Amino acid sequence: MKKLIYLIVAIVILGLIASGCFLSVVPPTEKDEITSLTKAKPLKPPSGAHYNLNIIGKKWDWNGGGSYSNPDRHTMFVPEDIEEYNLNAVTPCYTPMGTPSDAPPGANYSDPRPDEPGITIWMTKGDEYAVLDGNAFDDCKCEFELDPGTYEVWIVVKAKPPKPGENYYTDITGWVRFIDPDNNLDYLACDLGDLRVKKNMGWQDVTDDLFFFEGMYLFDYLEYLEEEGYTDAAYFWQYDNHGNKLVKVRFYEK
Repeated sequence: MKKLIYLIVAIVILGLIASGCFLSVVPPTEKDEITSLTKAKPLKPPSGAHYNLNIIGKKWDWNGGGSYSNPDRHTMFVPEDIEEYNLNAVTPCYTPMGTPSDAPPGANYSDPRPDEPGITIWMTKGDEYAVLDGNAFDDCKCEFELDPGTYEVWIVVKAKPPKPGENYYTDITGWVRFIDPDNNLDYLACDLGDLRVKKNMGWQDVTDDLFFFEGMYLFDYLEYLEEEGYTDAAYFWQYDNHGNKLVKVRFYEK
């Protein structure tokens, strides 16, 4: 009788294996490791004083008028979808387009490249935090200045997307522009780094991605270029937006 029972059990087990219904057992320690990985806590920016910049996406035909250059502002207005904007607007936006207000007379920063759509957000070093140009709809560029110092920079996508379930994102590339007096070209461009931001990514620390190059902090690198004989060094983001209505950037002074 016992042999018969063992035989029946063996047949049942073989049948389960053949049908793919026999489940492997994960050891408790391994199961705990898997659970801890899948439930990793999202990143959070540091607490404390910071400069907050809100980059707001608007429909292609938005017309707020003016440059929104009040230094106390913390907002910029950019096309919500650059493809839609370039398809419908009289003057499409390609990167880089427009010259920062503090550029010396004669500096050439007009280099529209049709293969790189997006507006430019120029960042300069000044005496205080200030939005110098918060409207990208009039000339495809925005601009603000940072107080002197070194910063930890965080970024996140907020606001509800226009259509839930769609793949909305913003691609940001950091560029340094400078003029080489010994070169036939009157400018050179250097890609410092790039990243993509999406709603489901939460807060991201982008300091190393966009504000360090070859081990040097961004504005230290610009000063280094000037010391090496290059002139008119400047920094900007290529901001290629595809549906995000609000991107928040925080600057924490170290």
